[in-house]
Amino acid sequence: MSGIFHDGHWYGNTGMVCRRCGNPAYQSEHAEYSYQCFHCDEDLYSFEVAERDGFYLPKVIVARPVNGISLNEGLEYLLDGNKEVRVFNNQPEAEAFLLANGFIREDLEFLYFVEVADDGLQVDCREG
Repeated sequence: MSGIFHDGHWYGNTGMVCRRCGNPAYQSEHAEYSYQCFHCDEDLYSFEVAERDGFYLPKVIVARPVNGISLNEGLEYLLDGNKEVRVFNNQPEAEAFLLANGFIREDLEFLYFVEVADDGLQVDCREG
């Protein structure tokens, strides 16, 4: 699943972007608004967003609940050789890497593909 964690909550990808800043817009938690932009820290009406270019694929990092247990609040992230969070150019690239390194397609259903904003990681860094 593709989206981001923000303040400990998962927000799925809506395919929409904020018209102000161009960053992804996610489903709003407030009934009177349709979307929210975490970059602008604003809730948005549907006329304040636009559809994302169909060819756009955001950078992602791969995460799973701590120890693979979905009841855990924290996430574990796939690291590179320098023990830094590994950033992939897009979700298909991340999936291909995982499949080439021992994962099977069914395993991917239990992973989060967390979108990375161009201005930095969207990582919830709580340790489990």
